[in-house]
Amino acid sequence: MKIEFVFDIVYPMSYVAFEKLKQHWNQPMAKKIELLPVQVLPEIPEQGLDVYQYLTERYGTKEANRKLDMAKFAAYSQDLTVDIKHMKRMPNSRLAHQAILALDNIFDQFALTQALFHAIFAHGKDIANPEVLKQIIEGMGLDGTKVLRSIQHKEIADKQTEITHYVQGFGKHPTPYYIVDGEIWDKTFDTLELKDLITNRAKDVA
Repeated sequence: MKIEFVFDIVYPMSYVAFEKLKQHWNQPMAKKIELLPVQVLPEIPEQGLDVYQYLTERYGTKEANRKLDMAKFAAYSQDLTVDIKHMKRMPNSRLAHQAILALDNIFDQFALTQALFHAIFAHGKDIANPEVLKQIIEGMGLDGTKVLRSIQHKEIADKQTEITHYVQGFGKHPTPYYIVDGEIWDKTFDTLELKDLITNRAKDVA
């Protein structure tokens, strides 16, 4: 069984889904999960996007507030530390995604992904800033300079483009979600179904 987790590091619901995923995996199973970071809004400027303004212009004030409240409630339901004011500004995720892809070890990828989520939603860090990203990477005990240097290699940009095209091939779908054995799996936030996917079905193919 192959499980691919499609997410955008700057989406709060991606943070929630990632934490749900962590609740059920073990070391052998984690090796079967591939992280596919994608930019849902690649047009976000380097200085970031005012999420509240974006949602208000697109859906109206009432719906914008509802969407933010839903994301906040989902985060709190997983005991995640979030600050609502940090959810109202969305940094450009391109550099952070490239940093994740630049790591060869899957467990380092998981650790950086978690560190980035926490930096964004608990502390409001601008992960589009190379110096901030470097500090987050070094906080994990890795060489931040080396990772940022690796990002500059063409193969990382090519890998990011390849993932984007692959995900786009499945058509539009709310992020985050899973691709299981080549098909979209729509039960990302169903705790019992997710547990069955990660644990019970994994045993069947072990």
